[in-house]
Amino acid sequence: GRWPLEIARVDVASIAQAVVDEHGGRAFSRRITLDLGFGEPALARADAAAVRRILTNLVCNALTYTAEGGTVRVDVTEEEGAVVALVRDSGIGFTPEESRRAGIPFQRFDRSGSVTGGGLGIAIAMGLARRMGGAMRLASEPGAGSAMELRLPKA
Repeated sequence: GRWPLEIARVDVASIAQAVVDEHGGRAFSRRITLDLGFGEPALARADAAAVRRILTNLVCNALTYTAEGGTVRVDVTEEEGAVVALVRDSGIGFTPEESRRAGIPFQRFDRSGSVTGGGLGIAIAMGLARRMGGAMRLASEPGAGSAMELRLPKA
């Protein structure tokens, strides 16, 4: 709660494009397909730096836990009253118990063959989303990937 937020009209689609562009080399080097799917600008009431940090955390996690040859896709859409950014991957996913604990600070999930982070990425993302009047949701199935949804108020 110490990072000051500047709430304004931000285009979530252009921020998502910048994040995908920034991580394209990492995806390419691991032969992971990193796609972005959206058509129009998607204006939300949010802090641009916070949205970028959230999407960066989610894309980094997706790339970390997706095997070579897998896919990561970022979709940005508008719904009534909300802008939704969805980061989906074909990675190893979460167990139901892990899904319940995801977002708790310092909660780590050890993965064979992967370097486990500090357990702060999802927690920071969820905290920033709440501070902007938004929300996050995780849907996952072990072995079938994950989908992290960021929902922000529409501008």
